[in-house]
Amino acid sequence: MHLPNAETLAWLRDAVGDAAIAPMGVGANRLYSVGDLVLRVFHDADRLASDPWYRPENEARVLRLLAETPVPAPELIAVRLDDPEPALLTTRVPGTPEPPADPAVLLGRAAELLAAIHAVDPTGAGLGEYAPYYDPAVDGARTMPTWTTRPHVWQRMFTALAGEPPYAAPGLIHRDFHAEQLLWLGEDIGGIVDWTTGCVGPRGIDLARVRLNLALTHGVAVAEDFLPAYAKASGRTGDHHPYWDLLDAGDALLDWPEPEGREEIVEWQRFEAWVGRAVRMLPKG
Repeated sequence: MHLPNAETLAWLRDAVGDAAIAPMGVGANRLYSVGDLVLRVFHDADRLASDPWYRPENEARVLRLLAETPVPAPELIAVRLDDPEPALLTTRVPGTPEPPADPAVLLGRAAELLAAIHAVDPTGAGLGEYAPYYDPAVDGARTMPTWTTRPHVWQRMFTALAGEPPYAAPGLIHRDFHAEQLLWLGEDIGGIVDWTTGCVGPRGIDLARVRLNLALTHGVAVAEDFLPAYAKASGRTGDHHPYWDLLDAGDALLDWPEPEGREEIVEWQRFEAWVGRAVRMLPKG
C-alpha cells in the first residue's frame, strides 16, 4: 500500500489526529480516505514542474471561493504546499459516480449545477485566466489526425482557431465539467470534484466540454439538448459559440490516443462528427 511520505503523514496527524488512512485510487492525484475526509496528493513531479494547470494552490483558491456559495464542492480543511508532493485535505462530498439512467434528468441536474457555478463572482479570489492547453509557441503547428477520412473538417477547424476568438464576458468556469466529475444521490447531484483547473474564462468552454463528453457517451442529440437545459437553468443564451466547441476539441485532440480497435475507431468517428458539426455552425463570412 503506497502511503504519503512521512512529512505529509505528520502534517495529517497535526490536522486531524490519528485518523485511519486508506488509498482510494490514482489518477492525476493519489487519493486517500482519511476518516471522513479526502486527501489529494499531487504526486506527479514532472507536471508540478511544467503544467500550469496542475497546481494545488489554484484548487485551494477555488475551493475557498466556493465555500460560501450553493455549489456542492468539497470544503477545504487544510493545504500543504511546502513539500515535493503537495496535498489538499477536504471534506468528502456525498454520492457515487453512477448517473441517473434517464438522460433528461442528467441534463437537467447538470445544467442547474453549471448555472450555479457560472453565477459565482470570482472577483478577488486570485484565480488565473483561462488559456488553451495547446500553445502554438510550444507545441508547434497543429497536425492532422492520421486516422481521419475527412481532412477538410480538421483543416477548417485549424483555420478557425488561427483567427480571433469571439468576445465572451469572463466568469468562473470549472474548465473540465463533465459527468465523471459529478457524484450522484439518486437523481440529485451530491457534489462536484476536481477543481484543479478552475479559472476565469469564457463560460462556453464549460458548455463545450460537457457537450463533447455527452456526444461521445450519449449521442449528439443528447449533447445538443444540454444547451436549452442550461439556458432554462441560467437564463443565459449567449454563452455558446461553435468556436469554443472547436477550441475545446483542439485541446482534447492533444490527449486522444490513436485508435487500436473497433471501439476506439467508433469513438474517433464520433469525435470527428462532433468537430464537423461545430465547423458547419461557424458564422459565414
